[in-house]
Amino acid sequence: MRSRHASALLALFVLGAAPAIADTALLPGNAEQGKKLHAANCTGCHDAAVYTRKNRRVNSIGGLVAQVQACNRQLKKGLSHDQVNDLIAYLNETYYKFE
Repeated sequence: MRSRHASALLALFVLGAAPAIADTALLPGNAEQGKKLHAANCTGCHDAAVYTRKNRRVNSIGGLVAQVQACNRQLKKGLSHDQVNDLIAYLNETYYKFE
């Protein structure tokens, strides 16, 4: 049941139909797992500077969701839905801190 709720919430973000959520703890995903996935899948293309630069592409939680999904799709990483959620949780908690 929780998985269905998480999927619906994520779909709303991707479609841009969800208002900003005040507490990102409602986002699905495990940041600790996301950290491992990030090290294994993301650092080959870029380092942390891409997340902290002044002119970064990602400026909202919806943008973060879309970017992680795009990277997964374009680079053919084959990450599962749960793994994508883990990456999103890690990136948000570590760098973006969207509320």
